[in-house]
Amino acid sequence: MVKAKTVNWLKQVRYQAERLTGQRIRIGVTGLSGAGKTTFITSFINQLENHQRGLLARRPPFDRLESVRWQRDGVEQPFPYLSALAALAADPPRWPESTSDLSRVVIDLRFRPHGLLGKLQGSRTLHIEIIDYPGEWLLDLPLLGLDYGRWCEQLQGWLSQEPRRSLAGPLLERLTAIDPLAPVDAGLLAELTTEWTAFLHRCRADAGLSRNQPGRFLLPGQGVAAEMLQFVPLPAVNQHTQGESGSWWHQCSTRFDYYRDYVVKGFYDQHFSTLDRQILLVDMLTPMDAGQAALVDLKAALEAVLDSFRYGRNSLLERWFKPRIERLAVCASKVDQVAPSQQRAVQQCLEDLLTDSLSEVRHGGVEVKGFPLAAIRAARQEGDALVAALDGQSGGVRYQPGHIPEHLPLDLKVQGPELLRLRPPTGLHRNEPFAHYRMDDLIDWTLEGDG
Repeated sequence: MVKAKTVNWLKQVRYQAERLTGQRIRIGVTGLSGAGKTTFITSFINQLENHQRGLLARRPPFDRLESVRWQRDGVEQPFPYLSALAALAADPPRWPESTSDLSRVVIDLRFRPHGLLGKLQGSRTLHIEIIDYPGEWLLDLPLLGLDYGRWCEQLQGWLSQEPRRSLAGPLLERLTAIDPLAPVDAGLLAELTTEWTAFLHRCRADAGLSRNQPGRFLLPGQGVAAEMLQFVPLPAVNQHTQGESGSWWHQCSTRFDYYRDYVVKGFYDQHFSTLDRQILLVDMLTPMDAGQAALVDLKAALEAVLDSFRYGRNSLLERWFKPRIERLAVCASKVDQVAPSQQRAVQQCLEDLLTDSLSEVRHGGVEVKGFPLAAIRAARQEGDALVAALDGQSGGVRYQPGHIPEHLPLDLKVQGPELLRLRPPTGLHRNEPFAHYRMDDLIDWTLEGDG
């Protein structure tokens, strides 16, 4: 045990030393389910691997980039880059599988020396780390500031409003009927947990809602005992409720605390507490299509998530012990679904949605920049229309997407763009840079000053 702790401590010291000398950068790719994180990371690696053929070749410091190495040997739970490439190159092409568990990306960049001092020092290597994870897990970060009673109060508020009230149906009545001080029925608790999980799936699939907690009920991942995921919110519980051992309150509260303290906090401390840069991916178009309730829920979810991270400029001590995120890219993803002339409007709508949160982040001294993004361009413009192929089909379609307002209305009532389900274009290959919108701009800005 002592030896293991010593090894971990030495790894942490080495990691922090590399951060201080600018040799290592950790990038957090943050996005809710459906934002396109897996496709984005695949394109991120592809653009770097093909830096000499793509738009990055024209930009410093990438004009000095000698080599790119994507690592998988020795990387715990490596990102399935080759599987993602195989999906994109299939006939017909398909999007990579959504993330179902944690994975890691490790990329080494080697730059030619720059200037007289650089030539004396030799080539410079930059080590990039990216963590991929299910977007569902991100929704649990706000739980770190709650206990079981407050969580139940929060859910009571959500369940009292449409569309959650209707989507819950008889489940809400069953939960309301439970006396939290009565002895727990283990069989009934397991049954209600299954029903709550099905309710969360309905919220996401049928109404486009984002705040679906606990997130690991949707995608548990590895390393979490199934019985510890058996708890539900009880409408009769509030922050003052106390119950004896063996009661519904005690069982659910104990498991909630375990979930918060060991699953959620452990995930945050290990993967999010040492980020240098953050890329926030948001699919704005789908909730705009789904309607006002979906946009309201997305706004609340993103505000709560952003409030969970540490932003601001770092002093020397903070870089060692409590590093903060110093640069945040806010990206409306999948904007190739609308005309190029409308893509900036999609980005503006996203920034309108997050006005207060982004103001807080900027006030802390963080660099924030928006990028209307398509990691892989699935549609191309021909005249006044877009041409693309539909998901699961081989043929193409010609269509005109709906209008995007220049700004998001304050009441969040918009006419959706009536999206089509597009598939990737044909002809994608690992050794050619994927067609995209603004991936080069984003990579350049994210790594600025580190090459």
